[in-house]
Amino acid sequence: MKIVFMGTPAFAAGFLNSLLNSKHEVLAVVTQPDRPAGRGRTLTPPPVKVLAQEKGLPVIQPEDLKSPEFDAELRALNADLFVVVAYSILPKNILGASRLGAINVHGSLLPKYRGAAPVQRAIAAGDKESGVTIFLLDEKMDHGPVLERRVIPIDHQDTSATLLDKMLEPGCEALHAAIEALESGNPEFLPQSHDQATPAPKLKKEEGKLDFSKSALELHNRIRAFSPWPGGYATLNGKNAYIRKTDTPNVNYNLEAGEVKFDGNRMFVGTADGILEVLNIQLEGKREMPVADFVRGLHTKEGLRFC
Repeated sequence: MKIVFMGTPAFAAGFLNSLLNSKHEVLAVVTQPDRPAGRGRTLTPPPVKVLAQEKGLPVIQPEDLKSPEFDAELRALNADLFVVVAYSILPKNILGASRLGAINVHGSLLPKYRGAAPVQRAIAAGDKESGVTIFLLDEKMDHGPVLERRVIPIDHQDTSATLLDKMLEPGCEALHAAIEALESGNPEFLPQSHDQATPAPKLKKEEGKLDFSKSALELHNRIRAFSPWPGGYATLNGKNAYIRKTDTPNVNYNLEAGEVKFDGNRMFVGTADGILEVLNIQLEGKREMPVADFVRGLHTKEGLRFC
């Protein structure tokens, strides 16, 4: 199968690498343009481009997916299939620019969590499982018929980063199975139940702001969901602090929402329902550290409160 791969982040690069180690031929890679990154705002290539260049693949970085030039460049490749992982919504003319159209790798069990942040939304909602879906792209977002699914459990301490890592192996297996089905000429498509669709919109930085009038479990889930970005943050006695890792222990302290209690080198915070234990914390301008290190550096343990 002659494939054009479309994707941008490190998650997508894992799928590209899997295709490069298969019997299929990757003709070229389409990815987002280089963007400024880091404190120095240095122009930085996306991870998929880095891998493609290491492997000597042609790289296409269109600014406008609807441009005639991009359409012509894709059609000239005479691809059998486009494989899309965390890239963009493709216009109708591009969907028709390969022999078999385009399939997408999506990090949820569609139709649940259609959109840019399915992994984060699943964790934030407290779901116990997620998955990977391979489906045929159409003009609507995450809407087309399904070729393959794999179910993946979400553990109590999974973050968005760890869940994405867990998705890679079963996701690659599902992708190869879908390609084989298409290559056979007799794929079985399962239509999505569109009335059961739920949205998973792109994250906003302000969503990381923690509200201690919510329950300990809700806060724990949000902190995990928004790791590494935008992070779960709050103000601690006038200073910005990111709470990087937490747990929901079975302890019985009588604390107001946001009130902090220390027990040895452990740190507990009151919520609307239950106690949140902070395991890792990062103060503004400082590195992330275990709470035990944070506690040792405190001048006083009295009167601390998150808000």
